[in-house]
Amino acid sequence: MSFRKLLLAGAALAVGTAAVAAPASASIIDRPHFKVLGVVIVWGADDSDGSTPIATDFVIGDASSTDLIAADGRTVVTGTLTATDDAAAVGAAGFAALDLNGTEIGDLDGDLDASDTFAAFDVTGVTLGGDPLVYNSSFYVASNVAFEIQAEVTSSTVSGDFALTDVGFDFTSTASGTDGALTFGGNANDVGASGSFSIPADLGVLDSFGPGTVFASSERTAASAGNIVSQSVRFDAEYTLGAAAGYDLSQGAGSVEAELAYTIFIP
Repeated sequence: MSFRKLLLAGAALAVGTAAVAAPASASIIDRPHFKVLGVVIVWGADDSDGSTPIATDFVIGDASSTDLIAADGRTVVTGTLTATDDAAAVGAAGFAALDLNGTEIGDLDGDLDASDTFAAFDVTGVTLGGDPLVYNSSFYVASNVAFEIQAEVTSSTVSGDFALTDVGFDFTSTASGTDGALTFGGNANDVGASGSFSIPADLGVLDSFGPGTVFASSERTAASAGNIVSQSVRFDAEYTLGAAAGYDLSQGAGSVEAELAYTIFIP
């Protein structure tokens, strides 16, 4: 074959190759996306009727730590699922304020008043007071994120010789346990051990702060798969009137009552 014929054959091959159409194609775009906001659930008793166990705060981690439940919550008596009394109930029912060598003073109404009677007793070695006067209350928190708790004295009434500074304050947590017939904390982190508490000595100090942070967690309560109760940690408040040796007559007489608000939020 001549050189000229070779060139023509090569040109024809090149033209044929250029004429082959590209295969058809199409594109499908897929964009998986998941987003879970921080959630903190607070439960205890319903403030309107004292029913338990009721979740009364459902806080989401938006810019404002919005609570999606409008109802107010009430604490429970520590170690039980019994709602603490509100102020009106306490005022109506009264409570035993003193004891005599370990024996409660007061009749069925709980108050020491003119309707009470005692047998004659020898005063030798007898103290009026005994153990410190203690009020214990609790609430529960379940979360998928770290959170903080603020406490504030929102109102108080004092009379006689007592003041808010006479009421000692402590705030702790319990990682797991059984209250009533309900077992909590089996799938929870011990956030009290890993977090930090900032506890004022008494309600007078707390009142001077305004809203103050009493606890900051460093992790979520939920440690493993479970339900809200099993992923919950209990927070315990203890209020005391009187020193370690208990109330003494030198402290005088009077009354002191305070309302505290605990605010749980996602920082």
